[in-house]
Amino acid sequence: MKLQTLEYFVVLAESHSINEAAQKLYVAQPSLTKALKLFENEIGVPLFARNRSGIALTEAGKKILPEAKQILAYYNGWLGLSKERDLQTVDIYIHASFPNFLLPDIVLRFKKLYPDVNINCVVTAIPERYITPDLEKPALAMFICGKSEQLQKYTAAQGNPPVVLFHGEYGCLVNKNSRLAQRSSVTPEDLKSFYLVLPELRMPPDCSPAFLTPILNDIISTVSPHQVLQVESVDSVINLVHNHPEAYALSYYPALNRYEGVANRELIYIPLQSPITHGDFLLFYSKKACDQYPALRELVRSIQEAADRFLEETTRRTPPHT
Repeated sequence: MKLQTLEYFVVLAESHSINEAAQKLYVAQPSLTKALKLFENEIGVPLFARNRSGIALTEAGKKILPEAKQILAYYNGWLGLSKERDLQTVDIYIHASFPNFLLPDIVLRFKKLYPDVNINCVVTAIPERYITPDLEKPALAMFICGKSEQLQKYTAAQGNPPVVLFHGEYGCLVNKNSRLAQRSSVTPEDLKSFYLVLPELRMPPDCSPAFLTPILNDIISTVSPHQVLQVESVDSVINLVHNHPEAYALSYYPALNRYEGVANRELIYIPLQSPITHGDFLLFYSKKACDQYPALRELVRSIQEAADRFLEETTRRTPPHT
């Protein structure tokens, strides 16, 4: 049993519905229901009963509720025993392709649990630059890595392996009316007459193009510079592709399933024929810092569980190309 499950149980017991509890916890309703069902199966008794007004605690649930609150109170008290374990600030550096992905709900929930911790989310083209084993100023870095030698380099710099959030690949996202929409795959050469739309990368002046995604370098070196358009945000990229059949975006599957246009088939994902499209979406963190700061450990765990929930929810959909 996880302490998080006890938190789910307490919040639901004090809510009027599962939907209300899910909103308070910033989790998907199916994930909340599944966690509580597993809890009931583990202890062998039902905790909630449905009625006309919603849900109500069973007799077993009424007995367990004050005990669950006490356990959570004990745990929070343990975390506060040592001032040396207080976390002051944590920075999260995430690649520019994922500015609004996974983190907003997690950060809000984290701030409610740890109001004294400053948490900064920084969108950057080079999050790998901020990998650090520093225990005084811990940081998280989230980005895609496809080369084993790079992964080994970053792991050595961090001092421990990263969390793999997704296994995936880059491809093209196009308008459903695009001439590319019926293709099973494309090559960079096939894209020469189309417009590549990118979010503004804002590369530091001392960074070389080598820091860009390898497949992006491959495409940019193939198409004309006049066929590349940079706009201010990822949302602007998606809007342009949604409205213009001659435009396309470079996008990472399965994270692209977060776009409404993909779910309703207004936007179509097409794999790229290239040996450098595959890569893992990684979360780099300091294990030593997590051992020292329970709050940081909770943040890392929350990001991993959010990624797991996202995959669970999107696998119910049929992949765009198999």
